Amino acid sequence: MSVDVLLVRTHSPGNLGSAARACKAFGARLLLLHPRADAAHEDAEAFSSGAGDLLASAPRLSSLEEAAGEASALLALTSLRGRNARGLPPAWSWAAARRVAREGRLVLAFGPERSGLTTDEVRLAAGRLTFPTRLEFPVLNLAQAVAASLALLATGPARARGAEPVERPAGAGDLRRLREELTAALSASGFLGRDDDAVLLELLSPLLRARLTPREAELWTGALRKIARRIRGA
Repeated sequence: MSVDVLLVRTHSPGNLGSAARACKAFGARLLLLHPRADAAHEDAEAFSSGAGDLLASAPRLSSLEEAAGEASALLALTSLRGRNARGLPPAWSWAAARRVAREGRLVLAFGPERSGLTTDEVRLAAGRLTFPTRLEFPVLNLAQAVAASLALLATGPARARGAEPVERPAGAGDLRRLREELTAALSASGFLGRDDDAVLLELLSPLLRARLTPREAELWTGALRKIARRIRGA
């Protein structure tokens, strides 16, 4: 299993330490994006309880795009908290996330304790994951969420011997190029205006739900690029 846990703007040093401990227990890598808490705080060290080395060496990143890098997929952990899912990346099953973690590298992004990931941050992900919690109380403590995620990924049936491997989905870079060419083609056609970002995201959602392979994403990108050129040259 190859998993990176990305903590975004974490406020509690105790959560930093507890998340590091969960990562070490399950063999995951810890990444930090603009942490509000000090990883050297005494509570962080106390809650890490044997995983202080992992916490101290956790890379500090500058953006979600950097975290996605060459990962097979970056998934946002979010209960949405009443937000409309229209225009957001598709919901993934834990079984699908587990397959990606076994075949490639999976990044799980967790927002800050008080508000979670912003809508714009969720839109940068390839998909969304939620826990099978009670509808009336869908949220967990940040460190609990990290531990539960890693446990859900570590369980489940292994791929049967002799079964065909699941082809890895298109990476963040593939999907970014696809979105750029979709934007260019729709803008050149006059379908999209300057302030139609929400419409663009709704049009992109079916492609994200399809979990395109790198080859499929490349074909879509090439086709859209050629369409845009034909429209501009008309």
